[in-house]
Amino acid sequence: MMWARAVLVFVRVSLAMFVALSFTPEAWGYEHGRSEYGARLHLTSLPARVRLATPVPGLSDGGRGAMLRAMATWSRVVCGASGFSFVEANAGEDAPIEVRAVLSGWRHGPAIGAHTDVESDKFTGNIQRVVIELDATRRWSDAENVPADALDLETVLLHELGHAAGLAHSGQTSAVMRAGLKPGHAPRRALDPDDVAGICASYAAPSWVKKDERLVPTIPRALALFAAIGALGAGIAAWKRGRKARVLSRSDPESARADA
Repeated sequence: MMWARAVLVFVRVSLAMFVALSFTPEAWGYEHGRSEYGARLHLTSLPARVRLATPVPGLSDGGRGAMLRAMATWSRVVCGASGFSFVEANAGEDAPIEVRAVLSGWRHGPAIGAHTDVESDKFTGNIQRVVIELDATRRWSDAENVPADALDLETVLLHELGHAAGLAHSGQTSAVMRAGLKPGHAPRRALDPDDVAGICASYAAPSWVKKDERLVPTIPRALALFAAIGALGAGIAAWKRGRKARVLSRSDPESARADA
């Protein structure tokens, strides 16, 4: 009888745990860039100023429109009462983030169309200077329909500005911060929830979240864990009661028959 009750409790709690896990969102795929000593990379001066230092060949505005749209997309992210934003640097104003089209001497290999160099304090991770380089020998597009031999500039700049903010590549296939974009690929001009979660974890985390701790919604998983612990505890308690009853029945058969 005791064993049957223990099994019933275990089945009920296991079912509750399964349901909780079924409705738990997928784990975030975002990762943060790290300094030489492992500190999380982050900008300390917001809004972060960006300058198009070298125009992108083949585009009427040199790529400024695509850059401004990518900046605006990140700037629309709001995390609680806080926000994160980029602004275009005025003429003569210091800009810690520069976008450059490299016409010759591309040093990142033929498979790479864009690259972001981030200089930071190795102890704190404070980002000091960022250079986003674009391979100007490639064909770039800011059209709605990307030509088969071109890369969408807004998509690439959206990705590289994520690196400028301190994000590394994401494991989510739908994320802007997912690595890899080939000529003719459909644009990714909107942020994925994974991208937003990454930025919010860096720039709007509650005070109780440590700098190097990922902020992920964990309530459903916590409930599932508590349910599993409860099921285990219930099973152990029932087993102990059953064992005690068996010991008593062997030591006092008459009492056991009377209880039965």
